[in-house]
Amino acid sequence: MNIKITFDTLSEELVQKIKQYPSVAEKFVTNLTAWEPDLVGSSGVIFVYHLQDELLEQTKRELIKKFPELDGCKFSIAYTLGSRLSYVQWHCDQNHKYALTVYLNDKWDRNWSGSLIYQDSDDRFIAVYPEYNKTVSFAPPVWHTTNMPTIVAPLRESLQIFCDPNGN
Repeated sequence: MNIKITFDTLSEELVQKIKQYPSVAEKFVTNLTAWEPDLVGSSGVIFVYHLQDELLEQTKRELIKKFPELDGCKFSIAYTLGSRLSYVQWHCDQNHKYALTVYLNDKWDRNWSGSLIYQDSDDRFIAVYPEYNKTVSFAPPVWHTTNMPTIVAPLRESLQIFCDPNGN
């Protein structure tokens, strides 16, 4: 297992474009309507905006600069907004070559919870809290979950990125 934590992943200009994307996106899905039930559990709603067109291409270019091993992969990139009491149940993303999460909240208080928790090779549980423009990346399978943001937390903003062989 190789979990990698990276800071300052995306340019400030790109982050601001991504944060504006919901205002121009033609559609979105939610975890409640589009995800497998074993991922959703009793979670609150997570809004999912799949990046398209130039925003998708610009994001891919910046990610490949930071993570050259992603070059040549087929990307799926979604801007996600996790509501209060939303979470993702334990899973390992076994169907993907790489999985990355980029946190995009300008500020996140640890008391709001909302961390990614993974199980390391020594069976320890490690929590990674959201910090602006910080990325958690790994090559699956890695068992992980997210815990619920509290009822006073803002929407939890992140990019969820999956990369698979065969194409850009």
